[in-house]
Amino acid sequence: MPRVFKGLATAAFILVPAVPVMAQDYSGCTADGWLDKSDEAFAADCAGMAFSDSLEDRERVAWMFFARVNQLIQDPDGDGMSGSGQVPVWMAWPTDPDTFDSAQPFDFGDPPRNEMLPSTEKKDILAGRIATEDPDGANEEVTRNKTSYDYLVSSGLTTKRDVAAFFDENDYVDMPVGSVELKASWLQVPDGTQAPEGALTFAFESDTYWWRGIHIMVKMQPLPDPAQMFYSEEPSWFWTTFEFNDNPGVGHVREDLTTQRAPLSETAIAGILETAGLSGFGFEAYAPNGTQIRFTKGGTGETPVILGHTDMEDFAGSPNTAQPRYWTGFEASCHSCHATAAYHPGTKAFFPFSVPTGALDPGYNKADKDGIVRYLGQGYKPLDFMWPIAFQAR
Repeated sequence: MPRVFKGLATAAFILVPAVPVMAQDYSGCTADGWLDKSDEAFAADCAGMAFSDSLEDRERVAWMFFARVNQLIQDPDGDGMSGSGQVPVWMAWPTDPDTFDSAQPFDFGDPPRNEMLPSTEKKDILAGRIATEDPDGANEEVTRNKTSYDYLVSSGLTTKRDVAAFFDENDYVDMPVGSVELKASWLQVPDGTQAPEGALTFAFESDTYWWRGIHIMVKMQPLPDPAQMFYSEEPSWFWTTFEFNDNPGVGHVREDLTTQRAPLSETAIAGILETAGLSGFGFEAYAPNGTQIRFTKGGTGETPVILGHTDMEDFAGSPNTAQPRYWTGFEASCHSCHATAAYHPGTKAFFPFSVPTGALDPGYNKADKDGIVRYLGQGYKPLDFMWPIAFQAR
């Protein structure tokens, strides 16, 4: 037999005994009872699946989180979402104003609010843009679960004075596993108009709004070295953002610009919503734009992960921020942006808001409102991806 065939025969022999790829067992996350677990237990049990290399596994976790935070409760003082008499449980969670603007402890037993309580967004001002419209114009409400609320309040992270005291004793913020932070986007339904077909609505005291979507971020596990939050590709938070499926341009953004998305089948989605008792309510009109667990794809430091919401991160779209269907670029990255949430104990100042994508390094910098360039590596301490501390501490 000629030498070349002999070599091929040897190679074929070596390749024959293939080792089967074993499917990961995530039954601890997905088994019956997943809906009723505490946030802490669910996060701990689902960390492996949430941080899987399989985008399909991560998308399923995203839908499970979506189902958990949207568990329906009665709205005794209002008509509920879309006139149902019920609202998602997160509408009874503390908002940013409840957390940072009040010395009174939040009562988790109170009925859901009927008042619009948006966060006063500082990102436009900090990025050098001045908002000329009503300060309520963004209509973005940040809410958090009890795990997150209790840590922020008990650690003294709600006032600038107490943040300074915190960093006299600590080198970083380390939110507890099971912390859940949400940001909902609403848009007013003006008189004489209607919400988009299929969109869920809510009649606040001020007016009726339709729900454009929600960011979900959950602390799943601590980092091996929390001091490296700025730079570590080890995952700790799980990020996803759900958006109304008929938002203008969202299909283009999902298919062409966000980078880690693996849509579940309608059957799989229906199964999750049915298990959660949410079938037919209208949540089927929303879906994830993707998921994110680190700065870059595979943690190699090369390809940035892109994830955002076309309304909440419209400032990151180009060339025309107001028209996502024409965007050729989307510089939005939940993990990278939140990673720069930081505090400098020496200057007692927070790192300027910016919108980075990809991995960070100590030379990453941004000019503050006075035009002074601040470098991340010059003494800033991590806030564990928690921009609310920087934006809201009074």
